Amino acid sequence: MPIKTKTAILEGVQERRSDTDRRRHSLKTLTYCGLSRRGRREHTRRHKDNYYLDKYSTGLLFMSVLLLSLSCLDAFFTLQLLSQGAYEANPVMAYLLNKDITLFVACKVAVTTIGTLILAMHAYFHVFRFLNGKQLMGLMIGVYSSLIAYEIFLLRG
Repeated sequence: MPIKTKTAILEGVQERRSDTDRRRHSLKTLTYCGLSRRGRREHTRRHKDNYYLDKYSTGLLFMSVLLLSLSCLDAFFTLQLLSQGAYEANPVMAYLLNKDITLFVACKVAVTTIGTLILAMHAYFHVFRFLNGKQLMGLMIGVYSSLIAYEIFLLRG
């Protein structure tokens, strides 16, 4: 009697796994699983797939806090530059500044917070085929860091 190989056994079996992640992601996933560390999935299965995690790494949390801190610094330095005679180049932010400074800061921080949450939740989703959400967050940190350095240069000059 010939011995059947694994390939020969699996030839008649249909593949039942799908490429999509069946789990849904919500705010409860972020708070219950992500922040309280009660979830189970904390590592990737396949690098090419888009997927959600239940546990977020310390590095991702650090990147999120750093991005929010840089946004707050940008708002502070923008207000300092405006007091020295500069103008706001972004028309939406200029409109908010003309309305109320508190509204400007609140909207700036709120938009950055929402964007950071979306990037953290989609840290392992491919955005432009070669970047995932985590890498995009790193890119944003670089952009904000350059902006802060430029604002410090303007404040000293």
